[in-house]
Amino acid sequence: MKGLLIANKNQEARERLASLFNQEEYQITKADSVANALEGIINKEIQVVVLDGTYDEQNVAKLVPLLKKCNRNISIVLVSDEMPIDLVRRIRKEGIFYHALKTAGEDNHEEIYQAVCYAFKKYEEITNTQLIEKQKEKAMFPIKSVLSTIAITMMLVSPAFAVDTATTYNSGILVLLFVGFCALLIVAQLVPAVLMLIGMTKAVSQGVSEKNEQTSGAK
Repeated sequence: MKGLLIANKNQEARERLASLFNQEEYQITKADSVANALEGIINKEIQVVVLDGTYDEQNVAKLVPLLKKCNRNISIVLVSDEMPIDLVRRIRKEGIFYHALKTAGEDNHEEIYQAVCYAFKKYEEITNTQLIEKQKEKAMFPIKSVLSTIAITMMLVSPAFAVDTATTYNSGILVLLFVGFCALLIVAQLVPAVLMLIGMTKAVSQGVSEKNEQTSGAK
């Protein structure tokens, strides 16, 4: 379920924003400050924050990087009145996802709703990409081990194949058997690692496609 935090000192405004979202699709947390919902942010139960800049306007620029440290993928939608341009630039530099000016009427609510929906979409894309990268790194570990084995084997075997124009090859059958055995070990480790990498990539890609289909169907 999508975790959404609506932080606003005004209870009526919190309830009005919460009413825009389907309670079955979104797990909505309403609070008068971000501190009251910090645990959900740390545990990544909350992925998007709608932050009313008026309740803590001077400290928003300090608050945003702290939230990013709790969850680097979190998306922050800031809703505020007019701010000094220097403060706006600073806040945007810290990494907010969207900045909406507070206005009266339904247009403002629609803007916030669209921004939140897109923020969840981007959050899923980022987390899915990170998951694929982690799976690739996990699958690449045995391949790296194989490459290390190859390097060590070549270092050990290379003296046996050193060219000496003064003598003929006389390393014997044991060296050849050793080289063949090392080659079999390398192949035995490399093939499962490659198959596992391909399988993980397909599984993650299929999962992403199914999520996208479910999202499209829900819309």
